[in-house]
Amino acid sequence: MQSAYEFIRLAALRVPDHPAIVDDRSDRTLTHAQLVEEVERIAAGLVNRGIGAGDLVATCLPNLYEHGLALLALTRLGAIPALINARLKPEDVHRLIEEGGMASAIFSADVGIVAAVRGALPEGAPLITVGGEIDGTIDFAQCVGDPGSLAGYARPDPEATGFIFYTSGTTGLPKGVHLPHRAADARAAYLSIQCGLVHGTHNRVLGLMPLFHVVGFYSVFLAMIGFDGTYYVCSAFDPSAAIEATQKHGITLLYGTPTHFHALLAAPNFAPEKLASVRNVIYAGSAMPGPLLDRVTAAFDARIINIYGTTEIMNALYMPDPVGRPNTYRPGFGSSIRVGRFGGAVDDEAAVGEDGELLVDASADATFTGYLNRPEETAEKMVDGWYRTGDIIVKRGDGDYELKGRVDDMIISGGENIYPEEVEAVLIQHPGIVECSAIGVPDEKWGEIVMACIVGSENPPDREALDKHVRASRLADYKRPRAYVFMDELPKNAANKVLRRILREQLADG
Repeated sequence: MQSAYEFIRLAALRVPDHPAIVDDRSDRTLTHAQLVEEVERIAAGLVNRGIGAGDLVATCLPNLYEHGLALLALTRLGAIPALINARLKPEDVHRLIEEGGMASAIFSADVGIVAAVRGALPEGAPLITVGGEIDGTIDFAQCVGDPGSLAGYARPDPEATGFIFYTSGTTGLPKGVHLPHRAADARAAYLSIQCGLVHGTHNRVLGLMPLFHVVGFYSVFLAMIGFDGTYYVCSAFDPSAAIEATQKHGITLLYGTPTHFHALLAAPNFAPEKLASVRNVIYAGSAMPGPLLDRVTAAFDARIINIYGTTEIMNALYMPDPVGRPNTYRPGFGSSIRVGRFGGAVDDEAAVGEDGELLVDASADATFTGYLNRPEETAEKMVDGWYRTGDIIVKRGDGDYELKGRVDDMIISGGENIYPEEVEAVLIQHPGIVECSAIGVPDEKWGEIVMACIVGSENPPDREALDKHVRASRLADYKRPRAYVFMDELPKNAANKVLRRILREQLADG
Protein backbone atom coordinates (compact mmCIF):
# COMPACT_ATOMS: atom_id res chain seq x y z
CA MET A 1 0.00 0.00 0.00
CA GLN A 2 1.10 3.54 -0.79
CA SER A 3 -0.49 6.34 1.20
CA ALA A 4 -1.14 9.66 -0.54
CA TYR A 5 2.03 11.10 0.99
CA GLU A 6 4.08 8.13 -0.22
CA PHE A 7 2.92 8.80 -3.77
CA ILE A 8 4.81 12.08 -3.78
CA ARG A 9 7.74 10.92 -1.62
CA LEU A 10 8.59 7.98 -3.86
CA ALA A 11 8.22 10.05 -7.03
CA ALA A 12 10.67 12.57 -5.57
CA LEU A 13 13.21 9.78 -5.08
CA ARG A 14 12.80 8.61 -8.68
CA VAL A 15 12.65 11.93 -10.56
CA PRO A 16 13.65 14.69 -8.12
CA ASP A 17 14.32 17.35 -10.77
CA HIS A 18 11.28 16.75 -12.99
CA PRO A 19 8.38 19.26 -12.72
CA ALA A 20 5.57 18.02 -10.50
CA ILE A 21 3.17 21.01 -10.32
CA VAL A 22 2.84 24.08 -12.54
CA ASP A 23 0.57 26.91 -11.40
CA ASP A 24 -1.61 28.71 -13.95
CA ARG A 25 -1.97 31.96 -11.98
CA SER A 26 1.75 32.61 -11.52
CA ASP A 27 5.12 31.34 -12.65
CA ARG A 28 5.36 28.93 -9.70
CA THR A 29 6.69 25.49 -10.61
CA LEU A 30 7.74 22.80 -8.16
CA THR A 31 9.89 19.83 -9.06
CA HIS A 32 9.06 16.55 -7.36
CA ALA A 33 11.81 17.09 -4.79
CA GLN A 34 10.71 20.68 -4.19
CA LEU A 35 7.11 19.53 -3.79
CA VAL A 36 8.05 17.24 -0.90
CA GLU A 37 10.11 20.02 0.70
CA GLU A 38 7.23 22.49 0.40
CA VAL A 39 4.70 20.01 1.77
CA GLU A 40 6.96 19.40 4.77
CA ARG A 41 7.27 23.15 5.40
CA ILE A 42 3.50 23.65 5.23
CA ALA A 43 2.84 20.62 7.45
CA ALA A 44 5.18 22.10 10.07
CA GLY A 45 3.39 25.44 9.77
CA LEU A 46 -0.02 23.82 10.27
CA VAL A 47 1.22 22.06 13.39
CA ASN A 48 2.41 25.43 14.71
CA ARG A 49 -1.11 26.78 14.12
CA GLY A 50 -2.71 24.05 16.22
CA ILE A 51 -3.57 21.31 13.70
CA GLY A 52 -2.44 17.82 14.66
CA ALA A 53 -2.62 14.15 13.78
CA GLY A 54 -6.15 12.77 13.78
CA ASP A 55 -7.82 16.16 13.40
CA LEU A 56 -10.67 16.36 10.92
CA VAL A 57 -9.90 19.47 8.84
CA ALA A 58 -12.43 20.87 6.38
CA THR A 59 -11.13 22.30 3.13
CA CYS A 60 -13.42 24.39 0.93
CA LEU A 61 -11.36 25.60 -2.00
CA PRO A 62 -11.46 25.64 -5.80
CA ASN A 63 -8.75 24.06 -7.96
CA LEU A 64 -5.95 26.21 -6.64
CA TYR A 65 -2.24 25.45 -6.43
CA GLU A 66 -2.51 26.02 -2.67
CA HIS A 67 -5.34 23.52 -2.36
CA GLY A 68 -3.23 20.64 -3.60
CA LEU A 69 -0.36 21.57 -1.29
CA ALA A 70 -2.70 21.90 1.70
CA LEU A 71 -4.18 18.43 1.13
CA LEU A 72 -0.75 16.81 0.90
CA ALA A 73 0.49 18.68 3.97
CA LEU A 74 -2.51 17.60 6.03
CA THR A 75 -2.06 13.96 5.15
CA ARG A 76 1.69 14.25 5.85
CA LEU A 77 1.05 15.25 9.47
CA GLY A 78 -1.68 12.64 9.93
CA ALA A 79 -4.70 14.94 9.87
CA ILE A 80 -7.79 13.95 7.86
CA PRO A 81 -8.85 16.40 5.13
CA ALA A 82 -12.61 16.67 4.56
CA LEU A 83 -13.00 18.15 1.08
CA ILE A 84 -16.16 20.23 0.76
CA ASN A 85 -17.46 21.41 -2.60
CA ALA A 86 -16.36 25.03 -3.02
CA ARG A 87 -19.52 25.73 -5.06
CA LEU A 88 -21.88 25.04 -2.16
CA LYS A 89 -23.72 27.88 -0.50
CA PRO A 90 -22.26 29.15 2.81
CA GLU A 91 -25.19 27.77 4.79
CA ASP A 92 -24.56 24.27 3.39
CA VAL A 93 -20.84 24.55 4.17
CA HIS A 94 -21.79 25.53 7.72
CA ARG A 95 -24.04 22.48 8.08
CA LEU A 96 -21.43 20.04 6.78
CA ILE A 97 -18.71 21.37 9.09
CA GLU A 98 -21.05 21.36 12.06
CA GLU A 99 -22.42 17.87 11.36
CA GLY A 100 -18.92 16.53 10.71
CA GLY A 101 -17.47 17.82 13.96
CA MET A 102 -14.50 19.44 12.20
CA ALA A 103 -11.57 20.67 14.29
CA SER A 104 -10.44 23.41 11.88
CA ALA A 105 -10.83 24.57 8.29
CA ILE A 106 -8.91 25.89 5.30
CA PHE A 107 -11.06 27.92 2.92
CA SER A 108 -11.22 30.88 0.56
CA ALA A 109 -10.85 34.45 1.83
CA ASP A 110 -14.52 35.24 1.33
CA VAL A 111 -16.58 37.16 3.89
CA GLY A 112 -19.65 34.94 3.56
CA ILE A 113 -17.70 31.69 3.85
CA VAL A 114 -15.65 33.04 6.77
CA ALA A 115 -18.82 33.81 8.71
CA ALA A 116 -20.36 30.42 7.91
CA VAL A 117 -17.24 28.48 8.86
CA ARG A 118 -16.56 30.46 12.04
CA GLY A 119 -20.07 29.76 13.28
CA ALA A 120 -19.68 26.01 12.73
CA LEU A 121 -16.26 25.39 14.30
CA PRO A 122 -15.45 25.12 18.01
CA GLU A 123 -14.40 28.37 19.65
CA GLY A 124 -10.69 29.02 19.12
CA ALA A 125 -10.36 26.55 16.25
CA PRO A 126 -7.74 27.48 13.62
CA LEU A 127 -9.38 29.30 10.67
CA ILE A 128 -7.01 29.45 7.70
CA THR A 129 -7.78 31.34 4.50
CA VAL A 130 -6.18 31.16 1.07
CA GLY A 131 -5.96 34.60 -0.50
CA GLY A 132 -4.93 36.59 2.54
CA GLU A 133 -6.06 37.23 6.11
CA ILE A 134 -9.69 38.31 6.50
CA ASP A 135 -11.53 39.20 9.69
CA GLY A 136 -8.93 37.64 11.99
CA THR A 137 -8.25 34.44 10.05
CA ILE A 138 -4.78 32.96 9.49
CA ASP A 139 -3.22 33.60 6.08
CA PHE A 140 -2.32 30.25 4.51
CA ALA A 141 0.79 31.82 2.98
CA GLN A 142 2.11 32.32 6.53
CA CYS A 143 1.57 28.68 7.48
CA VAL A 144 5.15 27.48 7.04
CA GLY A 145 7.58 26.11 9.57
CA ASP A 146 10.77 24.16 10.11
CA PRO A 147 10.42 20.65 8.66
CA GLY A 148 12.91 19.46 11.25
CA SER A 149 10.30 20.04 13.94
CA LEU A 150 7.92 17.49 12.41
CA ALA A 151 7.63 13.99 13.81
CA GLY A 152 9.00 11.36 11.48
CA TYR A 153 6.59 9.97 8.93
CA ALA A 154 4.99 6.66 9.90
CA ARG A 155 3.00 4.60 7.43
CA PRO A 156 -0.66 4.72 8.52
CA ASP A 157 -3.01 1.83 9.19
CA PRO A 158 -4.43 0.86 5.76
CA GLU A 159 -7.96 0.72 7.20
CA ALA A 160 -7.76 4.10 8.92
CA THR A 161 -9.54 7.04 7.27
CA GLY A 162 -7.22 9.04 5.06
CA PHE A 163 -9.72 11.45 3.54
CA ILE A 164 -13.37 12.45 3.72
CA PHE A 165 -14.91 13.19 0.33
CA TYR A 166 -18.50 14.21 -0.19
CA THR A 167 -21.08 12.67 -2.46
CA SER A 168 -22.41 14.69 -5.35
CA GLY A 169 -25.51 15.61 -3.39
CA THR A 170 -27.99 14.81 -6.17
CA THR A 171 -30.67 13.80 -3.65
CA GLY A 172 -29.99 16.19 -0.76
CA LEU A 173 -27.16 17.52 1.39
CA PRO A 174 -23.92 15.70 0.43
CA LYS A 175 -22.80 12.83 2.65
CA GLY A 176 -19.24 12.57 3.93
CA VAL A 177 -17.56 9.39 2.69
CA HIS A 178 -14.75 7.75 4.71
CA LEU A 179 -11.98 6.70 2.34
CA PRO A 180 -9.24 4.57 3.94
CA HIS A 181 -5.53 4.89 3.18
CA ARG A 182 -5.64 1.57 1.31
CA ALA A 183 -7.91 3.11 -1.33
CA ALA A 184 -5.24 5.40 -2.81
CA ASP A 185 -3.43 2.74 -4.87
CA ALA A 186 -6.57 1.38 -6.53
CA ARG A 187 -8.01 4.85 -7.18
CA ALA A 188 -4.90 5.80 -9.15
CA ALA A 189 -3.66 2.51 -10.63
CA TYR A 190 -6.69 1.98 -12.87
CA LEU A 191 -5.38 4.77 -15.09
CA SER A 192 -2.67 2.35 -16.17
CA ILE A 193 -4.61 -0.92 -16.01
CA GLN A 194 -7.81 0.25 -17.72
CA CYS A 195 -6.89 3.49 -19.46
CA GLY A 196 -3.48 2.67 -20.88
CA LEU A 197 -1.28 5.28 -19.16
CA VAL A 198 2.34 4.19 -18.88
CA HIS A 199 4.32 5.32 -15.85
CA GLY A 200 6.90 7.99 -16.72
CA THR A 201 7.88 11.64 -17.00
CA HIS A 202 6.16 12.00 -20.38
CA ASN A 203 2.78 12.27 -18.61
CA ARG A 204 1.28 15.76 -18.45
CA VAL A 205 -2.29 16.42 -17.33
CA LEU A 206 -4.46 19.53 -17.22
CA GLY A 207 -6.41 19.58 -13.96
CA LEU A 208 -9.94 20.03 -15.31
CA MET A 209 -11.65 18.00 -12.58
CA PRO A 210 -12.04 19.70 -9.17
CA LEU A 211 -9.72 18.55 -6.40
CA PHE A 212 -12.69 18.20 -4.04
CA HIS A 213 -13.96 15.41 -6.30
CA VAL A 214 -12.43 11.92 -5.97
CA VAL A 215 -11.49 11.84 -9.66
CA GLY A 216 -9.86 15.25 -9.49
CA PHE A 217 -7.78 14.32 -6.45
CA TYR A 218 -6.93 10.63 -6.81
CA SER A 219 -7.08 10.00 -10.55
CA VAL A 220 -5.75 13.32 -11.86
CA PHE A 221 -3.69 15.11 -9.20
CA LEU A 222 -2.27 12.27 -7.10
CA ALA A 223 -1.93 9.74 -9.91
CA MET A 224 -0.12 12.14 -12.21
CA ILE A 225 2.43 13.00 -9.53
CA GLY A 226 2.73 9.34 -8.55
CA PHE A 227 3.29 8.41 -12.20
CA ASP A 228 6.33 10.77 -12.20
CA GLY A 229 4.42 13.18 -14.42
CA THR A 230 3.42 16.84 -14.24
CA TYR A 231 0.13 18.30 -13.01
CA TYR A 232 -0.85 21.62 -14.62
CA VAL A 233 -3.25 23.56 -12.41
CA CYS A 234 -6.52 24.70 -13.98
CA SER A 235 -7.77 27.03 -11.27
CA ALA A 236 -10.91 28.06 -13.17
CA PHE A 237 -12.12 26.27 -16.28
CA ASP A 238 -12.13 28.46 -19.34
CA PRO A 239 -12.33 26.38 -22.54
CA SER A 240 -10.30 28.78 -24.68
CA ALA A 241 -7.57 29.03 -22.04
CA ALA A 242 -7.61 25.23 -21.61
CA ILE A 243 -7.01 24.75 -25.33
CA GLU A 244 -4.09 27.17 -25.30
CA ALA A 245 -2.64 25.49 -22.19
CA THR A 246 -2.96 22.06 -23.82
CA GLN A 247 -0.98 23.22 -26.83
CA LYS A 248 1.60 25.21 -24.84
CA HIS A 249 2.41 22.49 -22.34
CA GLY A 250 2.01 19.47 -24.59
CA ILE A 251 -0.72 17.98 -22.41
CA THR A 252 -0.97 14.21 -22.89
CA LEU A 253 -4.06 13.46 -20.74
CA LEU A 254 -7.42 15.20 -20.54
CA TYR A 255 -9.75 13.76 -17.92
CA GLY A 256 -13.08 15.56 -17.68
CA THR A 257 -16.84 15.38 -17.90
CA PRO A 258 -18.86 15.46 -21.14
CA THR A 259 -19.58 19.11 -20.32
CA HIS A 260 -15.85 19.90 -20.37
CA PHE A 261 -15.41 18.33 -23.79
CA HIS A 262 -18.51 20.00 -25.19
CA ALA A 263 -17.11 23.37 -24.09
CA LEU A 264 -13.67 22.67 -25.57
CA LEU A 265 -15.07 21.75 -28.96
CA ALA A 266 -17.36 24.82 -28.93
CA ALA A 267 -14.57 27.25 -28.01
CA PRO A 268 -13.82 29.93 -30.63
CA ASN A 269 -10.13 28.97 -30.77
CA PHE A 270 -10.74 25.23 -31.10
CA ALA A 271 -8.63 23.49 -33.69
CA PRO A 272 -7.69 19.79 -33.70
CA GLU A 273 -4.00 20.58 -34.22
CA LYS A 274 -3.96 22.44 -30.88
CA LEU A 275 -4.89 19.18 -29.15
CA ALA A 276 -2.47 16.97 -31.06
CA SER A 277 -0.35 16.18 -27.99
CA VAL A 278 -3.24 14.48 -26.17
CA ARG A 279 -2.82 10.71 -26.16
CA ASN A 280 -5.53 9.77 -23.64
CA VAL A 281 -9.05 11.15 -23.23
CA ILE A 282 -11.03 9.92 -20.24
CA TYR A 283 -14.52 11.06 -19.33
CA ALA A 284 -16.74 10.36 -16.33
CA GLY A 285 -19.61 11.90 -14.41
CA SER A 286 -22.29 10.97 -16.95
CA ALA A 287 -22.72 9.26 -20.29
CA MET A 288 -21.56 11.26 -23.28
CA PRO A 289 -24.31 11.81 -25.87
CA GLY A 290 -23.63 9.98 -29.14
CA PRO A 291 -23.26 13.10 -31.33
CA LEU A 292 -20.79 14.67 -28.89
CA LEU A 293 -18.83 11.43 -28.63
CA ASP A 294 -18.54 11.33 -32.43
CA ARG A 295 -17.19 14.90 -32.42
CA VAL A 296 -14.69 14.10 -29.65
CA THR A 297 -13.51 11.06 -31.57
CA ALA A 298 -12.92 13.19 -34.67
CA ALA A 299 -11.14 15.93 -32.69
CA PHE A 300 -8.62 13.77 -30.83
CA ASP A 301 -6.07 11.29 -32.15
CA ALA A 302 -6.22 9.58 -28.77
CA ARG A 303 -7.50 6.60 -26.84
CA ILE A 304 -10.97 7.43 -25.47
CA ILE A 305 -12.19 5.71 -22.30
CA ASN A 306 -15.46 6.04 -20.38
CA ILE A 307 -15.38 5.45 -16.61
CA TYR A 308 -18.37 4.82 -14.34
CA GLY A 309 -18.03 5.14 -10.60
CA THR A 310 -19.20 6.83 -7.44
CA THR A 311 -17.47 8.59 -4.56
CA GLU A 312 -17.94 5.42 -2.52
CA ILE A 313 -16.49 2.85 -4.92
CA MET A 314 -14.55 4.86 -7.53
CA ASN A 315 -14.63 2.93 -10.84
CA ALA A 316 -16.70 -0.24 -10.83
CA LEU A 317 -17.30 -0.14 -14.60
CA TYR A 318 -15.57 1.17 -17.71
CA MET A 319 -15.74 0.99 -21.48
CA PRO A 320 -12.50 0.99 -23.49
CA ASP A 321 -14.30 1.73 -26.76
CA PRO A 322 -17.45 3.74 -26.03
CA VAL A 323 -18.06 4.98 -29.59
CA GLY A 324 -21.49 3.77 -30.70
CA ARG A 325 -22.36 2.45 -27.22
CA PRO A 326 -22.28 5.39 -24.80
CA ASN A 327 -24.21 3.66 -21.97
CA THR A 328 -22.48 0.29 -22.21
CA TYR A 329 -19.89 -0.89 -19.67
CA ARG A 330 -17.75 -3.77 -18.45
CA PRO A 331 -16.57 -4.52 -14.90
CA GLY A 332 -13.35 -2.75 -14.00
CA PHE A 333 -10.15 -4.42 -12.84
CA GLY A 334 -10.54 -5.61 -9.26
CA SER A 335 -14.29 -5.05 -9.37
CA SER A 336 -17.03 -7.64 -8.99
CA ILE A 337 -20.66 -6.70 -9.67
CA ARG A 338 -24.15 -8.15 -9.57
CA VAL A 339 -27.49 -7.11 -11.02
CA GLY A 340 -29.83 -7.43 -8.06
CA ARG A 341 -33.58 -7.66 -8.32
CA PHE A 342 -35.32 -4.52 -7.09
CA GLY A 343 -36.22 -4.91 -3.42
CA GLY A 344 -34.57 -8.32 -3.18
CA ALA A 345 -31.61 -9.67 -1.21
CA VAL A 346 -28.15 -9.01 -2.61
CA ASP A 347 -27.87 -12.64 -3.74
CA ASP A 348 -31.19 -12.45 -5.62
CA GLU A 349 -29.79 -11.72 -9.07
CA ALA A 350 -31.80 -10.55 -12.06
CA ALA A 351 -31.81 -12.59 -15.25
CA VAL A 352 -29.98 -11.57 -18.41
CA GLY A 353 -32.03 -8.84 -20.06
CA GLU A 354 -33.88 -7.97 -16.85
CA ASP A 355 -33.49 -4.55 -15.24
CA GLY A 356 -32.05 -4.52 -11.74
CA GLU A 357 -29.92 -2.53 -9.31
CA LEU A 358 -26.16 -2.39 -9.76
CA LEU A 359 -24.46 -4.00 -6.75
CA VAL A 360 -20.69 -3.78 -6.26
CA ASP A 361 -18.52 -6.06 -4.13
CA ALA A 362 -17.45 -3.92 -1.17
CA SER A 363 -14.29 -5.92 -0.49
CA ALA A 364 -12.35 -4.08 -3.23
CA ASP A 365 -9.53 -1.88 -1.92
CA ALA A 366 -11.03 1.27 -3.44
CA THR A 367 -14.27 0.93 -1.43
CA PHE A 368 -15.29 3.37 1.28
CA THR A 369 -15.76 2.27 4.89
CA GLY A 370 -18.88 4.26 5.75
CA TYR A 371 -20.58 7.65 5.84
CA LEU A 372 -19.44 10.32 8.26
CA ASN A 373 -21.71 10.23 11.35
CA ARG A 374 -24.47 8.46 9.39
CA PRO A 375 -24.49 4.80 10.49
CA GLU A 376 -28.08 4.20 9.35
CA GLU A 377 -27.34 5.32 5.82
CA THR A 378 -24.14 3.24 5.81
CA ALA A 379 -26.20 0.18 6.77
CA GLU A 380 -28.68 0.90 3.97
CA LYS A 381 -25.95 1.03 1.33
CA MET A 382 -23.55 -1.66 2.62
CA VAL A 383 -25.46 -4.95 2.76
CA ASP A 384 -23.81 -8.34 3.34
CA GLY A 385 -20.56 -7.19 1.77
CA TRP A 386 -22.16 -5.46 -1.24
CA TYR A 387 -22.64 -1.79 -2.00
CA ARG A 388 -26.06 -0.78 -3.36
CA THR A 389 -25.46 1.93 -5.96
CA GLY A 390 -29.09 2.89 -6.61
CA ASP A 391 -28.36 2.73 -10.35
CA ILE A 392 -30.45 0.71 -12.80
CA ILE A 393 -28.49 -1.75 -14.93
CA VAL A 394 -29.18 -4.70 -17.21
CA LYS A 395 -26.85 -7.48 -18.32
CA ARG A 396 -27.02 -8.00 -22.05
CA GLY A 397 -26.72 -11.24 -23.94
CA ASP A 398 -23.22 -10.35 -25.16
CA GLY A 399 -21.93 -10.04 -21.58
CA ASP A 400 -21.74 -6.25 -21.47
CA TYR A 401 -23.87 -4.16 -19.14
CA GLU A 402 -26.13 -1.23 -19.96
CA LEU A 403 -26.72 1.54 -17.42
CA LYS A 404 -30.19 3.05 -17.59
CA GLY A 405 -30.24 5.66 -14.82
CA ARG A 406 -31.03 6.17 -11.16
CA VAL A 407 -33.78 4.27 -9.37
CA ASP A 408 -34.88 7.57 -7.81
CA ASP A 409 -35.12 9.24 -11.24
CA MET A 410 -37.30 6.61 -12.87
CA ILE A 411 -40.50 8.05 -14.34
CA ILE A 412 -43.63 5.89 -14.01
CA SER A 413 -46.28 6.95 -16.50
CA GLY A 414 -49.43 4.92 -16.91
CA GLY A 415 -47.75 2.04 -15.08
CA GLU A 416 -44.80 1.99 -17.49
CA ASN A 417 -41.20 2.58 -16.40
CA ILE A 418 -39.38 5.30 -18.34
CA TYR A 419 -35.69 6.10 -17.85
CA PRO A 420 -34.76 9.77 -18.31
CA GLU A 421 -31.51 8.86 -20.06
CA GLU A 422 -33.25 7.08 -22.93
CA VAL A 423 -35.40 10.16 -23.58
CA GLU A 424 -32.39 12.50 -23.30
CA ALA A 425 -30.37 10.35 -25.71
CA VAL A 426 -32.96 11.04 -28.40
CA LEU A 427 -33.46 14.72 -27.65
CA ILE A 428 -29.75 15.62 -27.62
CA GLN A 429 -29.40 14.47 -31.23
CA HIS A 430 -31.44 17.47 -32.37
CA PRO A 431 -28.94 20.08 -33.64
CA GLY A 432 -30.79 22.90 -31.90
CA ILE A 433 -30.28 21.42 -28.40
CA VAL A 434 -27.18 22.12 -26.32
CA GLU A 435 -28.28 20.32 -23.16
CA CYS A 436 -31.40 18.58 -21.95
CA SER A 437 -32.86 16.67 -19.04
CA ALA A 438 -36.02 14.61 -18.72
CA ILE A 439 -37.99 14.49 -15.48
CA GLY A 440 -41.34 13.18 -14.32
CA VAL A 441 -44.02 15.66 -13.27
CA PRO A 442 -47.34 14.76 -11.61
CA ASP A 443 -50.31 14.18 -13.89
CA GLU A 444 -53.86 13.35 -12.82
CA LYS A 445 -54.46 10.84 -15.63
CA TRP A 446 -51.06 9.17 -16.05
CA GLY A 447 -49.58 9.56 -12.59
CA GLU A 448 -46.54 11.19 -14.16
CA ILE A 449 -45.71 12.52 -17.59
CA VAL A 450 -42.31 13.15 -19.13
CA MET A 451 -41.24 16.79 -19.18
CA ALA A 452 -38.17 17.77 -21.21
CA CYS A 453 -36.06 20.65 -19.90
CA ILE A 454 -34.16 22.17 -22.81
CA VAL A 455 -31.16 24.46 -23.17
CA GLY A 456 -31.27 25.52 -26.80
CA SER A 457 -28.68 26.84 -29.21
CA GLU A 458 -28.86 30.27 -30.84
CA ASN A 459 -31.62 28.85 -33.05
CA PRO A 460 -33.58 26.62 -30.68
CA PRO A 461 -36.36 24.37 -31.97
CA ASP A 462 -39.96 24.90 -30.91
CA ARG A 463 -42.18 22.31 -29.29
CA GLU A 464 -43.62 21.09 -32.58
CA ALA A 465 -40.16 20.54 -34.08
CA LEU A 466 -39.03 18.62 -31.02
CA ASP A 467 -42.13 16.46 -30.96
CA LYS A 468 -41.62 15.65 -34.64
CA HIS A 469 -37.98 14.79 -33.94
CA VAL A 470 -38.93 12.42 -31.11
CA ARG A 471 -41.74 10.75 -33.06
CA ALA A 472 -39.30 10.02 -35.88
CA SER A 473 -36.94 8.21 -33.49
CA ARG A 474 -37.08 4.67 -32.13
CA LEU A 475 -38.35 5.90 -28.77
CA ALA A 476 -41.69 4.32 -27.88
CA ASP A 477 -44.58 6.76 -28.10
CA TYR A 478 -45.50 6.42 -24.42
CA LYS A 479 -41.97 7.58 -23.50
CA ARG A 480 -42.00 10.82 -25.48
CA PRO A 481 -42.18 14.14 -23.61
CA ARG A 482 -45.66 15.54 -23.19
CA ALA A 483 -44.35 18.93 -22.09
CA TYR A 484 -41.29 21.07 -22.80
CA VAL A 485 -39.71 23.89 -20.85
CA PHE A 486 -36.87 26.03 -22.20
CA MET A 487 -34.20 27.19 -19.76
CA ASP A 488 -31.01 29.26 -19.81
CA GLU A 489 -29.12 26.54 -17.92
CA LEU A 490 -29.65 23.29 -16.06
CA PRO A 491 -28.80 23.04 -12.36
CA LYS A 492 -25.69 20.90 -11.82
CA ASN A 493 -23.43 19.73 -9.04
CA ALA A 494 -19.63 20.00 -8.91
CA ALA A 495 -19.27 16.89 -11.07
CA ASN A 496 -21.44 18.52 -13.76
CA LYS A 497 -24.27 16.07 -13.17
CA VAL A 498 -27.72 17.53 -13.76
CA LEU A 499 -29.67 17.81 -10.52
CA ARG A 500 -33.09 16.48 -11.51
CA ARG A 501 -34.26 16.96 -7.94
CA ILE A 502 -33.62 20.71 -8.25
CA LEU A 503 -35.33 20.78 -11.64
CA ARG A 504 -38.43 19.19 -10.15
CA GLU A 505 -38.39 21.70 -7.28
CA GLN A 506 -37.95 24.64 -9.64
CA LEU A 507 -40.86 23.56 -11.80
CA ALA A 508 -43.03 22.86 -8.75
CA ASP A 509 -42.36 26.45 -7.68
CA GLY A 510 -43.62 27.69 -11.03
